[in-house]
Amino acid sequence: MQKWLKREGGERLLLFFNGWGMDERAVNHLQGATDALAFHDYRDISAEPPPDISAYAAVDVVAWSMGVWTASALLGRWGIVPRRAVALNGTERPVDDHLGIPAAIYALTERGMNQRGWEKFLARLLDDDSPAFTALHRPLRPLPEQVEELRRVREQAVNEPSPLAWDKAYISANDRIFPQENQQNFWQGRCPIVRLAGGHYPFFRLPRWDLIMNYEDR
Repeated sequence: MQKWLKREGGERLLLFFNGWGMDERAVNHLQGATDALAFHDYRDISAEPPPDISAYAAVDVVAWSMGVWTASALLGRWGIVPRRAVALNGTERPVDDHLGIPAAIYALTERGMNQRGWEKFLARLLDDDSPAFTALHRPLRPLPEQVEELRRVREQAVNEPSPLAWDKAYISANDRIFPQENQQNFWQGRCPIVRLAGGHYPFFRLPRWDLIMNYEDR
């Protein structure tokens, strides 16, 4: 599903691939000068139509969590070669004992994804130093749809996507969703790795698209 975050007819377009279970509310607060189009709901990525990028001189990509796998799967299929591509707290192998979320942990999450499990997941997106994940950022999606998405991501991710040329990958110090070691295993030798404070949800510390593109270790 596609949702415009900003559409003012600029020369550059940013494509944002969201995390599992989310919608555009997760990043509505992000500031930026470029047009931005967000993707979410990965229950059937084969049905996702390519965006019309004909009016843009350049396309950048930001992908978070499960969106990293989705971006790598869809951009090649669509024939879109981004000028820059940045990954945050995810890999192209979302369910993997060494390169993503371990299969046993993923299965436990899938089996326990009821309303209580969803609230627990939201809490695990953050660390103790993060601001609260308020109602302004919570997705407005029905839980059965999110549960189906979790299952379908696992099923679709069996087919490995063609690797995307990433410019850098962020790994947060207190990520409680994607194990840091597994992220390190995946990204080492593929692209520069930038260490970031905080938990799995990085958009309180990186509240602007240009900052995401340009931030380095501090």
